[in-house]
Amino acid sequence: MTDTVIEKTVFLAANKPDVWAFLTDAKKLGQWFHPAQADLAEGEDYLLTSQKDGDRMCWGTVEKADPHDYLRWSFTVGPMQGSMSTVEWRLEDVPGGTRLSLTHSGLPQGSEGFGLVIALDKGWHGFLLNLHNLHG
Repeated sequence: MTDTVIEKTVFLAANKPDVWAFLTDAKKLGQWFHPAQADLAEGEDYLLTSQKDGDRMCWGTVEKADPHDYLRWSFTVGPMQGSMSTVEWRLEDVPGGTRLSLTHSGLPQGSEGFGLVIALDKGWHGFLLNLHNLHG
């Protein structure tokens, strides 16, 4: 069986440092994804909460941060029941802005976890659209 992986790419009319800030700055994360308790930094745990009621939405650890180029988080949500997955962000200069690529791996395998994979895929699609709308 092959690994289930979500891959997304969006082109943003912003330079890499600006895009990086939207991936790591607590306030900017809340503009397109979920608010963070603190800025995301390598080696630090993070918690992203609901904008509506402050409930815990997703959490993990920032495993690697190469500013403006690469960011990797361990990542989980409630329905994963404590299982960790990996979210990787790659930023590349392109004429006029930045190509931001997301790879979400370590997802549930098999038909029993497929509903969660669909929900995560839909979520990432919507969140990246939010980010695109900020930097269209």
